[in-house]
Amino acid sequence: MKRALPLSLAAVGLVVSAGLAQRAGAQAAPATPAAPAPFAAVTGIIVDSLHDTPLVRANIFVEGTTRVGLTDDQGHYSIDSIPPGMHRVVVLHPLLDTLGISLRTPDFNFVAGTTHEMDIPVPGPKFLASRLCTPAQQALGPAVLLGFVKDPDSGAPMTDAKVELVYQATDLIGRKSPRVRTSTTDSTGVYRICGLPADMSGKVQVFRNGVSSGEVPAEVTNGFLALRAFSIVTAHAAVVEVKNDSGKVRRVAKGSAKLTGRVTDKRGQPLREARVSLQGGAAPVLTNADGQFTLDSLPSGTQALEVRKLGYAVEEVAVELSANMPATATVAMSDAAPLLETMRVEAAADQALSDLGYLSRKQSGFGTFLDGKQINHDALVFSDVMRVVPGLRVTPTGDGRTYQITDSRIAQGGCVTFYVDGVEWQQMTPGDIDTFVRPGEMVAVEVYHGTNTPPQFQKPGQSSCASVVVWTQAKTSTMAKKKKK
Repeated sequence: MKRALPLSLAAVGLVVSAGLAQRAGAQAAPATPAAPAPFAAVTGIIVDSLHDTPLVRANIFVEGTTRVGLTDDQGHYSIDSIPPGMHRVVVLHPLLDTLGISLRTPDFNFVAGTTHEMDIPVPGPKFLASRLCTPAQQALGPAVLLGFVKDPDSGAPMTDAKVELVYQATDLIGRKSPRVRTSTTDSTGVYRICGLPADMSGKVQVFRNGVSSGEVPAEVTNGFLALRAFSIVTAHAAVVEVKNDSGKVRRVAKGSAKLTGRVTDKRGQPLREARVSLQGGAAPVLTNADGQFTLDSLPSGTQALEVRKLGYAVEEVAVELSANMPATATVAMSDAAPLLETMRVEAAADQALSDLGYLSRKQSGFGTFLDGKQINHDALVFSDVMRVVPGLRVTPTGDGRTYQITDSRIAQGGCVTFYVDGVEWQQMTPGDIDTFVRPGEMVAVEVYHGTNTPPQFQKPGQSSCASVVVWTQAKTSTMAKKKKK
């Protein structure tokens, strides 16, 4: 016999219903408990309906008692020695925290000497979207981005945090334009953004009290629901000033979190000398012969890890960092796909370049600009593309592989500062940008000298270096710079 039992979405103030089966004569979970008089027992399976998999390592407890259980790798649970009477069964799991829901049954009569069988499903994506968003919101789009924001070290919910989503929307004639949607976490740390496209793919970031998380991917893969949990500190433990080889200074958040990991190809083989860096973090590192890397003194919270290696597509991975425990990450890189000519044209003319400020800076006439067919996407290395730019000199570094780019206005070779997708490139060795940025992924380039350099690409009082700003497809194909509406 099946009974419809209500599940409470207490965190968002809604009530929904989902099927919960009380089974008789069905196959029991392994080691089904006996129900010694005068006690009852319960056994069943917890199903993750969002991913069509068992809900593994979920905590189950019977309200009003001390009896608890834990699901195994098949989603099975068993609880014995339950006092008879009316009780509710409650399920706790990190997935439910991200959803912002409390999953519990109505009062159920546990009978002494009886083993009850209950399967409890997590509501599916369509069902959740229909309950979390109003009809008016769903008319704009069927999907919802949902998540939970917490303190990375204490686990406490972070209230009044701003969540900002940027994605590309396509109109009726196929034109793409950026969309910016925001939400604020409630008293339980939950946020949701309704009215999204069924195929939404973008980047999302959290801001609170002057602190920001990394900018990480978010995607709707089931037509109705995207999940993205975040953690963010109340304040950075420390912010230090770091000077690069050109003498420019930037502010970097520091902490006591540590990240170790491994970079492989798509077949699982280790990749040596892949460049691993944290978005806006300290100096990058290269993987060793086993593909392993270590980054330490990192700020806690949700951060974005970027991995680059020539011949492979750039990988961006969200990582959760905490001072309480070292984090680990395994990054599998896919082969770089050739950039089709049509994609180059679309990318160069894409609205994203306008939102990145590139087109307005180009119209100002201060600097040298390359985009579309002006970029030799078939060049062997990045420095080969830059040979045609006036005011720059390209010379061998001496390692037989890379070339150094200097300011030709200075007789001895003036310094050049590079920015890749708006972030200052942290040079590990002279000319190492040749090893990590492919001509085939370049969408636009802007080059400045002296006082003509826009302020975002030059530190005050340090105007002697030329600045080379590179925009890649990794940036423009997924998002544009955020518009303030």
